[in-house]
Amino acid sequence: MPLPEFWRDEAGEERRLFRKQAVRVSLIFVGFCAAVCFAFWWSSSAVNFGASRIGATTAATYIVSGRVTDAKSGRPVPWVDVQDDPGGPAPHHRTLASLHGEFELHTVAEPHYLVFTALGYKPARQKVGRVWYLWMPSGAERIEIRLEPEGGAE
Repeated sequence: MPLPEFWRDEAGEERRLFRKQAVRVSLIFVGFCAAVCFAFWWSSSAVNFGASRIGATTAATYIVSGRVTDAKSGRPVPWVDVQDDPGGPAPHHRTLASLHGEFELHTVAEPHYLVFTALGYKPARQKVGRVWYLWMPSGAERIEIRLEPEGGAE
């Protein structure tokens, strides 16, 4: 079998290098297009969320769940009213804890306070939410609340 001539061997090597470069450039282009699409999606989500906050129509996409207990005895406190701080920006969401002190509140993801009230107990406030809510407006958080009894209540 005769050896290939120099110029034919050189042309085959160039074709192989061209294919490798074409694959690399294609992957970089696809990655760039994906990054641009992500940036557009993220910025439009942030603008929509900001507009919904101004119009007080923000969807409840963040879930705060937990348990409310008596600070002295450690027993669950039933039927605790759990709500977004009425002094904070609207919309305000609210729920009741169960007989066993368990609750799940669907609210907005931005940092704000929840207020916990129950008969015979001092109200409590707890900060919830994410600082990065504009970028990730959904998620979940679990908290434990200990209510102090009023006066002589046990």
